[in-house]
Amino acid sequence: MPQHQTSSTASQAGNDHRQRIDRLMWMLAGLHLALCLAVGLYNGTLPLALGFGATAFPLVALLQWRLPQGAGGFLMAALFMGLSALLIEQSDGQIEAHFSIFIMLSALIPYSDWRVIVCGAVVIAVHHILFTWLQYLGVVNLYAGMAHHDAAALVVCLLQHAGAVVVQAVILGYLARMLDRMVQDGLRVARFAEQAGQGRLDIPFSDEERRRETLAAVASMQQRVASTLLKAQATGHEVSDLSDTLFAGQAGLRGQAERNAAQVERVSTSATELSATTRESAAEASRVRELAGEAAEHARGGQQEVLALQHSMQELSTNAAGIAELLGDIDEITFQTNLLALNASVEAARAGEQGRGFAVVAGEVRQLAQRTRETAEQIRSRIRQNDDSVQAGVSRTRIAGEAMTQVLGAFDQVAQRLREIDGASQQQHQGIEELESSVLEMQGSLQHSSRALDEAHATAEKLSEAAGELMDAVGSFRLGTPSAEPQRQKGQTSSNPSQRNSASQAAS
Repeated sequence: MPQHQTSSTASQAGNDHRQRIDRLMWMLAGLHLALCLAVGLYNGTLPLALGFGATAFPLVALLQWRLPQGAGGFLMAALFMGLSALLIEQSDGQIEAHFSIFIMLSALIPYSDWRVIVCGAVVIAVHHILFTWLQYLGVVNLYAGMAHHDAAALVVCLLQHAGAVVVQAVILGYLARMLDRMVQDGLRVARFAEQAGQGRLDIPFSDEERRRETLAAVASMQQRVASTLLKAQATGHEVSDLSDTLFAGQAGLRGQAERNAAQVERVSTSATELSATTRESAAEASRVRELAGEAAEHARGGQQEVLALQHSMQELSTNAAGIAELLGDIDEITFQTNLLALNASVEAARAGEQGRGFAVVAGEVRQLAQRTRETAEQIRSRIRQNDDSVQAGVSRTRIAGEAMTQVLGAFDQVAQRLREIDGASQQQHQGIEELESSVLEMQGSLQHSSRALDEAHATAEKLSEAAGELMDAVGSFRLGTPSAEPQRQKGQTSSNPSQRNSASQAAS
């Protein structure tokens, strides 16, 4: 704001203050005139009061309208003293009426101008001098109870009144001067508040103003506020820079989090597939173990069958040995039968013709014995062959039994290994499920971290916007520092959320 605008604002504030005082003084003058009219009704001086009011009031109003506003106080001082003179005249110079002089002089203090009070004192002094001379001439009665032609007494009374007015004027002038300083201080504070409301904190206070307590406090407050705003501006720049750094860091973290999430997703998929594979492998191993158990049971059944066959072969060999013994008995019986047949043939030959039939029978018996012997030999040969076969079968069943025992041992080992594989598969499956659970937890943690990063990004963006608003608000004040405007422009540039968002997207 230029200096002439500041002066114009100060002058306008002073004029407004004087106009308010003028309105108040017109109210007091109206009340004083009303008192004079009431006195006039009481003692028959109403025409005098009406004439004075009809003449003085329009004249003063006209002069106030035509003359500068600074003359209003002097005109009101003259009007007040005129009303006091009117009241003294109406009361025929009673001392009580003279009190209105001091009352009306005191009423002029709101103008806070000692010259207005002196003007009123001069006007009433001229009035007293003139009317004292007129009382000496016997025209008026200014002092009640005073002789008209006693010049010495009139002069003494005039001097007494004049001394009282001078003392009153001096005291009131001093008070008016003090009030003027307070009013000027108040107006200066009002102007400062108005300028501060417009963002002007760079208008200095003069040395004379700083010597006043009130303005010195306001000047100190101005410096502190300006210093605080400068610090706030610097803090806003720091917050803006930190938010830029935070945006860049968050962009890097967001990119890394996205890459980690992708890797965890791949690991989770692989873990799920591996878990399904191990689950199938464990199920397959369990089925193979069951099949191996069934095969082992079948092998045990086969082993029992082989043992039963081996036992049957041994019994067959034992039976064949018994048959061989029976064939030996048959051979012995055949041998004896041959001997008996031979003896019978010999006896038949000795008997001659009578023993021929017996010889035939003996021959048949001998032939039967011979066939029996041959049959026994064949049976023995067959039994021998069967015995060899039985022995071979027994040997083979023994070998088969041993083989079945080895097979059962192998099945037991296979079943043991399968049980171990099944247990290992279960443990591996459990470990993979735990890995999958850990991967899911890690994925959830990454998602939580991503949401936390988004929230931190939103918070940083709000912080940046708040810093921008703070710098804009501080930048609206003129603090008297040449670097404030470039810093504000820098703050506005760095606090642009769209630029930060684009930078964040580019970084990620």
